Amino acid sequence: MYDRVLKYPERVKNLYFTFLFVLRAVVKAKDYLEQADYDTGNHEEDIKTKSLMKQLLNNPKLQAACPLPFDEATLWKSQSGPELKDQIQKQFRNISALMDCVGCEKCRLWGKLQILGLGTALKILFSNNDSHDMELTLQLQRNEVIALINLLNRLSESIKFSHEMGPAVETVLHGQITAGSAESCPWKRFWSSLRLGRFTCL
Repeated sequence: MYDRVLKYPERVKNLYFTFLFVLRAVVKAKDYLEQADYDTGNHEEDIKTKSLMKQLLNNPKLQAACPLPFDEATLWKSQSGPELKDQIQKQFRNISALMDCVGCEKCRLWGKLQILGLGTALKILFSNNDSHDMELTLQLQRNEVIALINLLNRLSESIKFSHEMGPAVETVLHGQITAGSAESCPWKRFWSSLRLGRFTCL
């Protein structure tokens, strides 16, 4: 991971942003995920799964992923909203199709799972529903929930590894993830790029 990601400042920033992006989606879908059906046919595992999900969703650190997240629901209300939504959907379909060309079966499976997780995060964040209405209006397939939580886990492990690498990685992000700073919040930078029409696929 160090040679592929941590040596490159932009890739490290993208890693942190994607982590915040997925965290925000999980926070927004909290009520839905708490009430979701996790029936696997194994009663003990079902109870364990629900308990772990509640621990995750009610963790105070999850709510503090970014101090001032933008109101993503307003994105689709702008004049260019529908066009931007179509653009993002096409990009994700293209990326998913490209994954079919990967020769390694294991790599292809993991790649498609993570792309599905990211697509699920977008589905949650760019819905017009308030977080309190998610339980009633949001509809996620079983594999979408699995992919979302799996992606959050993978990103968490990557973030943990970057921290374990010491000050070198933190220096790369100096001034970019300072807690409490609206200007340095990745959500703010992303929101500005969208409004200025500079969005590129993550």
